[in-house]
Amino acid sequence: MKKILVLTYEEDPHANSVCNYLDKIGVEFFRINTDKLINNFSISFNSNDGFFSISTKDRGRLTIDQTWNIWNRRIIDPEVPLGISKDLEKIIITETKRTWESLLISHKGRVINKPQNQYHANSKIDQIRFVSQFGGEILIPDTLLTNNPEDLIKFYRNNPKICHKLQQPAVIEKDGECLISYTNIVSEDHLEHAELVRRNPCLFQTYIEKAYELRITALEDKIVGIAIYSQNSERSRIDFRKYDFDNVKYEKVELPKKVEDFCSNLIKHYGLSFGQIDMIVTPKEDYVFLEINPNGQWLWLEEQSKYNLTKDVAENLIK
Repeated sequence: MKKILVLTYEEDPHANSVCNYLDKIGVEFFRINTDKLINNFSISFNSNDGFFSISTKDRGRLTIDQTWNIWNRRIIDPEVPLGISKDLEKIIITETKRTWESLLISHKGRVINKPQNQYHANSKIDQIRFVSQFGGEILIPDTLLTNNPEDLIKFYRNNPKICHKLQQPAVIEKDGECLISYTNIVSEDHLEHAELVRRNPCLFQTYIEKAYELRITALEDKIVGIAIYSQNSERSRIDFRKYDFDNVKYEKVELPKKVEDFCSNLIKHYGLSFGQIDMIVTPKEDYVFLEINPNGQWLWLEEQSKYNLTKDVAENLIK
């Protein structure tokens, strides 16, 4: 059985859950909180043997050879000692990131997931082009990516309802408060400010009416669908991330074979061993693909549905 190297950060509940499970079933693992690299760990590569090694005071030096699978869970910037200038701090963070990337890219064993594959999979436009190959079995919303106001206005006029979303989620800090940008419906009032899209390309899609939503955990040999009944709450109707756990039910559901096959083909296309896929099931029971997140969150799905995703994710790591 493989040993597992977990690359994460100190406050990561997903890593906590998986590491607890690995410990319970007796699988050897080594967790590195990447934010603590400078204070708690050291990492080395020597071309004489071709392997990275990682050292701690507790466990000594570990050679990361092919007997290790690596879970690229979530790498974040290291904590930098006080008194470091901003220019030097930037160099420290950049060199640290490059080192972790080199470990993940060059590792001869299994990596879940390699950073170059995650980068490819994060392209919303490439995702749409891939889905279009499925001949209508899996649908996609009409999509416009533009910084041309005239194209936006035309798209709005040609569709009954459209929404705006970011290509990558962002947290905006304003007046000491962290704000999240959600999917939002575009109105006539918004079109009065259409010129603002010239600042950067913006992603717009036809808004799809929902019976319910699916968050699908796609693993190499298992596809798990959790239904999110977001339409049961006015708060979460447009974007389920406006959580209303008191009124929105989550449950594991059986997926049609065409959906399971699609999800398997999608992660294979991107060279992934894990991905979180968002879909809509319409009132007519059409399946509409929204996106894949190659490193998405899932623990809240487990907590709300009572289905043990931790076991599935952990078992996928140790193959």
